[in-house]
Amino acid sequence: MITVENRFFPLRSAVCFLVEGGIILFSVIASFAVLNSLGNIHLVTFEEVVVRGFVIAFFCQTCMYMLDLYDLRLSQTWGEIFFSLMFAVGFVCIWIGVITYMVPGFGVEARMYYLTLVFVIAFLLFWRVAFYYYLERMAPQQNILIVGTGDVAGMVGKEIRERKMLGFNLAGFVESPSGNGNGVEGIGKVLGVYGQIGEIVRKYGISRIVVAIGERRGEYPFKEMLAMRVNGCRVVEWHGFFEKLSGRIPVDNLAPSFFIFNPGFRKSKLVLLVRRVLSTVIAAVGLLLILPLLLVVAVFIKIDSPGPVIYSQTRVGQRGRIFRIYKFRSMQDNAEENEIPRWAEKGDPRVTRVGRILRICRIDELPQLFNVIRGDLDLVGPRPERPEFVEKLEKMIPYYTLRHTVKPGLTGWAQIRFMYSGTFEESREKFQYDLFYIKNMSINLDLMILFQTIKIVLLGRGAR
Repeated sequence: MITVENRFFPLRSAVCFLVEGGIILFSVIASFAVLNSLGNIHLVTFEEVVVRGFVIAFFCQTCMYMLDLYDLRLSQTWGEIFFSLMFAVGFVCIWIGVITYMVPGFGVEARMYYLTLVFVIAFLLFWRVAFYYYLERMAPQQNILIVGTGDVAGMVGKEIRERKMLGFNLAGFVESPSGNGNGVEGIGKVLGVYGQIGEIVRKYGISRIVVAIGERRGEYPFKEMLAMRVNGCRVVEWHGFFEKLSGRIPVDNLAPSFFIFNPGFRKSKLVLLVRRVLSTVIAAVGLLLILPLLLVVAVFIKIDSPGPVIYSQTRVGQRGRIFRIYKFRSMQDNAEENEIPRWAEKGDPRVTRVGRILRICRIDELPQLFNVIRGDLDLVGPRPERPEFVEKLEKMIPYYTLRHTVKPGLTGWAQIRFMYSGTFEESREKFQYDLFYIKNMSINLDLMILFQTIKIVLLGRGAR
């Protein structure tokens, strides 16, 4: 397990990706070898077959990535995995056909492609079965002991159980002598009390202790924690571990000292300047390239329903500055009765026929590239909220004003991790992802978000 942009990244995912790339390349070479041994193929040389193998692996694994087959944080049924593999193979067939049509010399005999597809499906399915069997039954696990049995400990324990494929195993909890373990009921076992930590660590092979105690006065096990630390056991505080595991920062259980003394939240002037320049250049080039698409969309909106093509709303930007954000109109004109603001709902009846397509493809957001050029937005950052919602959210959610310390974005960490918020409770959870981004903001993280956003847009996820 390594850490990338302050998140746990399983080496298992990288191993799976590399092995499957090798399997696909081997399948292409094996099909060539079989047919060549029978004297039935003469169109390509071995070197040309290797080149085709890399091309097929690229398209197949790109599709597999889009279908989340390399995200071990997600649990998928065997039916879903089989469907995804078949879809990826079909995707390869289409693109190889396109390439062959555009570059006739690239093609080979159909028999070789058919045999390659059979090998790819068979070998990948066999590998996935073996790989998941290894992860679930044989792979080494980090046994984790959580100190505490309150609500915070329960939240951390639940997150560990949901991420078991990453290599973490929840051994259990220890509680104070006066505790009752109510916060972890149904999540894991209470293995003992603070004074028994040393014995529990040895008995269960604990490699990491996560301290999840809200109150540090009174019964806090300083002596036991220090003894475990000097004896080689990793001892970490819950909020740092939870942040790396989940990609969010739960604000309800954090003291102000977390924001004052914790690494992060500092914005380098150089990084901010580079982000601004990149955002402006990419937005300007993007607008020029998609100008024909914008004109076509404008025509369809005008034909579909009466009203303006472009719709604007006031939003809250950096340092609380109010600005107008621009979108293609995807709802009926005057969709908000009596001008009372309301979030979009799933299957919202106010959305027009063309608007529904625009929202699924996120095309309705494209005019915001103008906001990026104007300086209201960056390409990446927390999505700006309406002033009417911000006023209520600041009263309901601790530290919500931190959202306005950075420039809002066209896309963001919350958009690729949490999708859409349509209630105040969902906004609370979404803010936890925004806070993670604000704390860990960097060029590398921005590039990762942009890459993931392409995947989200192509698959039409999270739209309402």
